[in-house]
Amino acid sequence: MIIMEHALPREMMPLWRRIGLLIPPRFRKEPRDAGKRPDLGIAQVEVTTRCNHRCTMCPGTFYRGTLRKDLDFPVFERLSGFLPRVSLVYLQGWGEPLLHPRLFDMVALAREKGCRTGFTTNGSLLDENTVREAVRLQVKYITVSLAGADAATHNRIRRGSDFHQLLADVARLVEVKKEAGREDPQIHLSYMLSRESVTALPRMVSLARELGVDRLVAPNLDCPITPEDEKDRVFDWGEPDPAHRAAIEEAQALARTLKLELSVHPLQLTDDVLVCELNPLTQFFVNVDGEVSPCVYTSIVGRKEYDRYFRGEPVPTQALTFGSLQEQDMEDIWQGEEYRRFRRFFVNRLQNHHEIVRELSVRSFPDLNEFSSRFDRTLAENPFPPVCRQCYKAYGA
Repeated sequence: MIIMEHALPREMMPLWRRIGLLIPPRFRKEPRDAGKRPDLGIAQVEVTTRCNHRCTMCPGTFYRGTLRKDLDFPVFERLSGFLPRVSLVYLQGWGEPLLHPRLFDMVALAREKGCRTGFTTNGSLLDENTVREAVRLQVKYITVSLAGADAATHNRIRRGSDFHQLLADVARLVEVKKEAGREDPQIHLSYMLSRESVTALPRMVSLARELGVDRLVAPNLDCPITPEDEKDRVFDWGEPDPAHRAAIEEAQALARTLKLELSVHPLQLTDDVLVCELNPLTQFFVNVDGEVSPCVYTSIVGRKEYDRYFRGEPVPTQALTFGSLQEQDMEDIWQGEEYRRFRRFFVNRLQNHHEIVRELSVRSFPDLNEFSSRFDRTLAENPFPPVCRQCYKAYGA
């Protein structure tokens, strides 16, 4: 999550905001191309595009004609040779990962390569056997998605889901973990912020505490596919809605009181982000066909072309891939000329920013106006790659 102050105007941002903490700590250094493991962060792998729900904001629901398929296990085996360079293998894309019959074989293979593992699920398949297998294999993170703090809201948005059954299944997961005496899996709830859900966030905090989960995450609806999704988002460049801000502040205060870890994505975007949260310098995405992309937003449910919305307008987008594990090894793809050229956009932003900071650090009385002007100029001269410029993640969503 990008660190930011919601209320301060640009000219009043404290110096530490503009010279360092725009980049989460784990993103501040350019990764090595080789060396001791792990030098890369996250490999996100789309194990299936099939899903047993029809969530209203999901691209898979909108693009109903998209082929539903599973990732071939030999493709994952081919990727596994690269995994010693990776810290976390996250087995989830635009589908329900627990539908893949060999999901836990992938978990076991990633664990064998020294990686932590995790996945996000709609929770409908967290039966007794599945829960116990996840605990036995020491899956590091299991995130369960909810769309509302009550049955009426959740069931209407996540069509096909049963809110009360879902809560019972999460409670069972928590209990099995306790019975096993394990710290893992870390159990997270994901509660997407929308105009309807944001005001119920305090209730969601109470519910998460009652269930005994480890963390509640409140991400933004940051990949709107339809005009309705675009209107439903709660973040923008302007001042946030006072009611939305009040609800978040209430939820944060309640979480502190209840000692629940709560992570809320920002309501106010910024043009000062150097590298987005899905940092392409240390992360990559493998889609269900084995094609490698920078992130999940550049490869949507196997489509070569798709629209997403940005600032009220549809943005025709071409899927961006740099090679296929059906034909190449991941090391060759990662080191490929086109992929390296893509990553250079981010490297340039970081290097120019670091140079300004180094110059500033040796001055007894730095000119902050000069710094601000140079910072703005270096961002303009070193933009994001074209595919990222009309993506909300590039602005801190």
